[in-house]
Amino acid sequence: MKQDESKQNPIAEQPPRCCTRCINWLVAPHLREEILGDLQERYAHRVRTQGLLLARRRYWLEATAYVRPAFIKRQRSNNPSNAGLSAPFYNPAMIQNYFKIAFRSLAKNKGYSFINIVGLAVGMACTVLIFMVVIHETSYDKAVSGGDRIYRVETENIKEKYTYPGTYTGMAQALRTDLPEVELVTPMLQIHGNTLAIPNADKRFKESVIFTDNNIFNLLGYQWLAGNAERALVQPNTMVLTKSYALKYFGTEDVIGKTIRFDNKQDLEITGVLEDHPVTTSFPFKMLVSVSTLKTLNPDLDLNRWNGWGDNYQVFVRLKDGVLPDKLAKRFESIVVKYIGKEALSEKRFKLNALSEIHYSSNLSGRTANPGLLKTLSFIGLLVLVIACFNFINLSTAQALKRAREVGIRKAIGSNRRSLIFQFLAEAALVTFLALLLAGMVSMLAIQPVADTLSIPLSLADLFNLQTLLFMVGLSILTTLLAGLYPAFRLSAMSPMWAMKKIAVVQGNQWFSTRQGLVVAQFTVSLILISSAFLIKRQLNFFRNADLGFDKSAIITVGLPENRPEKLQALRNRLTSIAQIQEVSFSMNSVSSESNWMQGMEYRQGPSVTQVKTQMKMGDSHYLSTYGVQLLAGNALQDSDTANFKVLANEVFINRLGISRPLDAVGITVYYGDSKQFATIAGVVKNFHVNSLHQKIDPTLIQVVPNNFYQAGIKLKSAQPDRESIKAALTQIEKGWMAIFPGHVFEYGFLDETLAQAYQSEARTGKLIEASTFLAVLIACLGLFGLATFTAEQRTKEIGVRKVLGASVANITALLSKDFLKLILIAIIIASPIAWYIMNQWLQNFEFKIKIQWWMFALTGLSMTLIAMLTVSFQSIKAALLNPVKSLRSE
Repeated sequence: MKQDESKQNPIAEQPPRCCTRCINWLVAPHLREEILGDLQERYAHRVRTQGLLLARRRYWLEATAYVRPAFIKRQRSNNPSNAGLSAPFYNPAMIQNYFKIAFRSLAKNKGYSFINIVGLAVGMACTVLIFMVVIHETSYDKAVSGGDRIYRVETENIKEKYTYPGTYTGMAQALRTDLPEVELVTPMLQIHGNTLAIPNADKRFKESVIFTDNNIFNLLGYQWLAGNAERALVQPNTMVLTKSYALKYFGTEDVIGKTIRFDNKQDLEITGVLEDHPVTTSFPFKMLVSVSTLKTLNPDLDLNRWNGWGDNYQVFVRLKDGVLPDKLAKRFESIVVKYIGKEALSEKRFKLNALSEIHYSSNLSGRTANPGLLKTLSFIGLLVLVIACFNFINLSTAQALKRAREVGIRKAIGSNRRSLIFQFLAEAALVTFLALLLAGMVSMLAIQPVADTLSIPLSLADLFNLQTLLFMVGLSILTTLLAGLYPAFRLSAMSPMWAMKKIAVVQGNQWFSTRQGLVVAQFTVSLILISSAFLIKRQLNFFRNADLGFDKSAIITVGLPENRPEKLQALRNRLTSIAQIQEVSFSMNSVSSESNWMQGMEYRQGPSVTQVKTQMKMGDSHYLSTYGVQLLAGNALQDSDTANFKVLANEVFINRLGISRPLDAVGITVYYGDSKQFATIAGVVKNFHVNSLHQKIDPTLIQVVPNNFYQAGIKLKSAQPDRESIKAALTQIEKGWMAIFPGHVFEYGFLDETLAQAYQSEARTGKLIEASTFLAVLIACLGLFGLATFTAEQRTKEIGVRKVLGASVANITALLSKDFLKLILIAIIIASPIAWYIMNQWLQNFEFKIKIQWWMFALTGLSMTLIAMLTVSFQSIKAALLNPVKSLRSE
């Protein structure tokens, strides 16, 4: 009976693995093969004649007898492993032979080779593209000399735990006066939507302009083409252009002394021309105007203000050598006390943000990078590559039985393990090389879509630069080692006797093999990505469909070059006469905007003072009706409220004052900071999102200040106008606008599209996760298809016997699919909590977010199961439909 069992079960003939490994490790290489061969032959004989238990015991006893110096001592001269070291490694003929055999192996197994090459190519292409993105995003401002000493002064609201990139206009002078540790101070004020034109010429453009002083050239080290770097922006009404803008306006670089008219108000003399900035800069300014020009354009502008700021005014400093930014905390506290008041220490503080971090936060270039996204991209690239390598490992080890006879013959005729390892690594290197060529072609096709999705100026030149090429070489070596080492060591470890019998890699009593573990890992990663993509999609849909507290549909926004009352009234009359227009409102900016005006307000009740950091919204009497903001109590604003300082407050503002009922807040007085200037609350409006959904709703006041009206909001009568009616309305709006503001450039936008720009980073993340998910699932399914094919091939005889005995196609399909289904279910159990944790952390970035529920993971798990079963079922059904006569005859 024992003999029959041993013949039917080849596992029983395998000696104890632990003991065999000890012999392999201890015994000298030149004796190892002979000793193991003798031990294993005697072990196999005893299994057949004496039983498994006794055979194992005797195997251990005989093996320990070889643990003696005579058998452990290495002999260089007789050691074939050492003797053969140089030949396979350095001999060109041997290397040529390795690759010749590798080519034959690939050609013999075309299907598996295709899966391996395509899978690795997709993984490598994904990794290369992500590398290019990360390198680009992390190279900003690296070329600035002394950049490690350059910082931006930022304003932190302690109570709200939020830091604003802007600061007070009085900060520049305060730093020069009160901080001797500062070597250089440079203010920068950015104003958008200006019309710049050549006098007496029909050439005008809408531009963004930076008002700054001459220190900016010393701070950022611009390269000069013409002009005096020491005096270019010293005088009022002077400006400096880049080379591209000199050509844009005048068609030549010789523009010194020429003038450009600013908003039809003031001629600016060109005093310098700069070389165009590199792409990787956070200061891509095309037009620099002297800061003293601001007084010419707006005599009422206060450049030493300490009771309000905007994010478009930023101050940069360069510290003296040896000065650490952390040491300046006390200095900034003294600035708060001196210019704002000691009581403000509990509310705000100033801090320094390094130049190296500017690209990752709000900056004047308008383009930022998300460090979390870059880390996520890098991790995803690594995961996709590892999944592709798992495919190679799985399929290589799965084919071990096919390679067993080859390994046995090679060892029998004298090949050592090292040469076999080199052989299998050569095959992995060949597959990797072919995959690298394919990855290069995929990258060439995908680079432009990736650049467009991420709004990054990448090109083919970036793909073929030295840095990327070196990375691709390093990546191919890493991939070869990741994908090839385990199969090489596993296959080369076969004993000649067991390899010739083709039973060397039978799994034994393992309940969970390495190959199954790799499949689980592949699908775990795929499920995490699918769950992430699904939840990101739902969050983005929440953004699109959330109730913002105002109406964003069918509203067109246009800029206002001038805000004189007579001009605004004339424009209103023209626009409201257009049939498609329902309402027109003039305001500082949109009802919800990322560019905010923050103002400290006080509510005084005797000795008790409540301070509230408030967002100021400037709007006219049509503001509520145009944007659909609901009035809860009191009266709407009138255009005449500029004289008596009436304001509308939102619910958050009155709640900060300790007032719960909107009606109770009507008529109370609030003060602008610690000054005597005050305003009366005329009404209370329902909360609306003045910022994006990333942030809480700020305390907000709306007041009528025509001098700060820079935008017109135009509400169309139809909530969902078609393309033709929008086109007709825009034509009429432009005609009326140009009649009031001749000589300016007409530009428009749609409010809903403007609001969507606040979620561009999340939209990009969603697209990238979706693309990565597709690639990961594709690679995993390719590998699963290969394993299913191999399993069906190995069980051809079994399937034939079962069909002869009456098994149906459904029975056979279920038999071949159930093992893979078990692996998918394990992957779902592992992936779900990991995906929940990752996405829960991501959602913490938003003040308003969706709730993660269990059915979301159940749905993604079901989707992955269906995809995997469809992949496996194709081969399972094909094998089940095979004629059993043919399958049994082939055996």
